[in-house]
Amino acid sequence: MAKGKTIDMSDVWADPIVILIWGVLPISVPIYLWNEPFLRAFYGNFFRYVMSLHQAWLVNSAAHLFGNRPYDSQIQPCENILVQYLSIGEGYHNYHHTYPWDYSASEYGWKDNFNIATAFIDLFAQLGLAYDRKTVAKHIIKKRMAKTG
Repeated sequence: MAKGKTIDMSDVWADPIVILIWGVLPISVPIYLWNEPFLRAFYGNFFRYVMSLHQAWLVNSAAHLFGNRPYDSQIQPCENILVQYLSIGEGYHNYHHTYPWDYSASEYGWKDNFNIATAFIDLFAQLGLAYDRKTVAKHIIKKRMAKTG
């Protein structure tokens, strides 16, 4: 967190597109499309933002404390099924820290498992907007599990 405070973000906040997407659209859409009052649109957007922060913090806390460590028992991150469902696919934290280059952050993908983040990346790959997706071969996973799991 301390390093984050040293990053100069003035160019980002000076960009009118960022301000439009970050601040104006999320409040304007409910007002103009659903005739919501300003405060209801503001509080709804604020609640959405707070929930997304809590979702991220859940991954960075519960997925480091509770669960099993099948890929590397020597590191703190865990596999946590509750976090998996509450964070739309980020509960496989032990796998993610063992294989950080795997785009799916999970051994299982999305078709056999609840991993909406991977489904979105795969959708964007089909549309040509994501490419060079890296995964880990099954034999490497099994070898690592036998060694450090």
